[in-house]
Amino acid sequence: MAKKIAFFENEQKAITAINELEKAGFTPGEMKILAKNSEHSRRIERETDVHADELKELQETNEHVQDPEPVSFAVSSGSGFPVVTGSYGFGASGVSFATPFTYLKSGHESVYEALGLDAKETELCSQAIMEGAIAVIVETSESKALFDAEGGPDMSKLGIAEAAFRRSGAYRIVNGS
Repeated sequence: MAKKIAFFENEQKAITAINELEKAGFTPGEMKILAKNSEHSRRIERETDVHADELKELQETNEHVQDPEPVSFAVSSGSGFPVVTGSYGFGASGVSFATPFTYLKSGHESVYEALGLDAKETELCSQAIMEGAIAVIVETSESKALFDAEGGPDMSKLGIAEAAFRRSGAYRIVNGS
């Protein structure tokens, strides 16, 4: 997968970019919108059909899941198979059950990783988003070989996305890994 990441200083520019991308044929599934919190994402979600991930809320969820309530459980084998019942989480007992975020690392990097960003992309996005920028990420399954046009315009999907980002006022556009 190849990505193009654009940073916008306000919601209106991000909304304009999303609308431009949709006009160019991109689907909501090919776009990922990252905002600092729900204050920054509500308008985007209200005015487009694209979900915006709120990093502050996701990080708080991750921190809560990393340190939930202690575990209590019981094992019974009445049906011939062991059955575990009870509450789940992590605790001093050393027993843990899988939860949606158990694979995450501590800290905000784990939230970006869970959203499909690698270390380089996390580094690019984290500071800008914490300062209030909106990140719009387009991801395609195009081969990177398609991007290597000899002297001509970039007609790949990511080239089209970059043009939409420029028209919409992105203050920074970078290639993903």
